[in-house]
Order: sequence, then C-alpha cells, then structure tokens
Amino acid sequence: MFEKLKLRGKLIKAFRTAEIYRVIKRGDRTSYQFPKIHRIDHQHTYTRYAFSLLNGIDPELLNKKRWALRQVLGSNIEVNGSLKNFSITVHHKSLPKMLNYNYEVIHPHIEKMELPVCIGQDIYGNPVSWDFADLETLLISGEIGAGKSSLMRVILTTWVKYTSPADLRLVLVDLKRADLGLFHGIEHVDALCFEAKDMRKPFAVLRAEMYRRGDLLLENGVTHISRLPFKLPRIVVVVDEMSIIKRETDLVEMIQQFASQGRALGVHTIIAMQRPDADC
Repeated sequence: MFEKLKLRGKLIKAFRTAEIYRVIKRGDRTSYQFPKIHRIDHQHTYTRYAFSLLNGIDPELLNKKRWALRQVLGSNIEVNGSLKNFSITVHHKSLPKMLNYNYEVIHPHIEKMELPVCIGQDIYGNPVSWDFADLETLLISGEIGAGKSSLMRVILTTWVKYTSPADLRLVLVDLKRADLGLFHGIEHVDALCFEAKDMRKPFAVLRAEMYRRGDLLLENGVTHISRLPFKLPRIVVVVDEMSIIKRETDLVEMIQQFASQGRALGVHTIIAMQRPDADC
C-alpha cells in the first residue's frame, strides 16, 4: 500500500511538473485538479499508470511535455491512449546498446511484407519492422559513427535473404568505398558503384526503365505496378554517402527523380547522409 501511495505521488508530481492540470480559483485561493488515476500496476520490469484527463485538458500535452514527464518518472516511458483515457508505462530497463543480427528471429515478424525493413527492437524485445514497399524514400541521417552504414547492411542483408532476384533488383552506390562491397557478386545487384563517374550508366538505364514502366501503366490503365497483369521486380537505389556527390548536379537530379516519382513504378530510394540538411 505504501509503495502504491509513493508511486501515486510521483505521478502527480510529474503532472505538476508538466503543467497537466486544471487551475481552480476561489477568491484568494488557488487549487489544482490533476488527471484521475485509476490504476497503478507495479511489476519488476515496469510500472504502468492508468489515468483519465479532465475535460478541457489538451491530450497533446502528454506528447508536448514528454520531456517533463521523463524528468520525474524516468527516461524510458511509453505513452498510450487517445482523447481522454491514457496509460504511461515506465520501463525499468533501457534498450540494449548493441544487437546481434539474427535473420531467423526477424523472419516471423516480416513474412507478410514485401520489402521489410527491420530497424531494431522495442523495449519488450520484439523486432521493429515496417514495409518499405509502401514508401518512396528512406533517409538515414546521423553523425559519423552513428551506424548509418550498419543499418543499410542490415536492410540489404534481410532483402537478399528474404526476396528472390526476380522480385528485387538493387543499384548500390558506396562512395565511401567501405560498406557495401560485401554485396559484390550478389545476384540481386545490377550495379555497385564506388565513384560518381560509375553512377551515370546504371542511372541512365534505370531512368529509361522508369519511362518504360510509366508507359506500361498508361497502356494498362492502372496507377501502380502491383495492378499490372504481370509482375515487375521492385528496384531499390541505395546511396551511401549522398553529400559526396552534391556537386554532381546531373546525378543529384536523377536521384531526386527516383525519390519523387518512383513509388507507383516500383522504384524506391535509400539515402544516407551525415547531416539532415545536406542537399539532395
């Protein structure tokens, strides 16, 4: 009982710090009404608070003031709910700093996807994955040594093991000459470029293929390659590191074309760059 009261007081302190309350003034007196706490579930690995906001309190405050909630409750918090009823789960352990790649562990979580991207695991140890087939472009940014190229290798390794060469074609650009060379000779790979001058021929071939696919969509009266009466492979262009070629305007323009026009045509782009504001 004492532990639950202590936890309840901690949550109220978090609400106060985040200014998630209603102010009531009666004469010279000011009082505060906090969200109604319904349940506190305290376990060895987590503590979960269930509560409801008072009418008139903006639910977005829980996201806007997440930093304040973390200052009181702990850095590993998870907020769930909508409109009025919410829960805050405080995890007592942090995510691991390093994960070993294991395709057998990932596979059950991606087997219904077309181009699965697995980016790690959540606080419960489950792989975090989503289908890149639903998107045009993936931008991976971060400082030197942040793991951009490692993430690219995980994505590509998963695709090579998961898809057949008939379903996926890859155009790889490794301008650092350090990270994608291990995919040399893989049947899925149509081109592996280490210098800007090597990119022009495969990019021209790819642009011609996009025009051809656009004509096929028009001829068949459909808006996406998945609706064609025959199957075409997905094509993914991977560029690591984009900032190195920012002065090669013709190549940059082609990458922009792939990134902006490719989704309906089954052409997708992954770009890694050191700075999020780098030109692309």
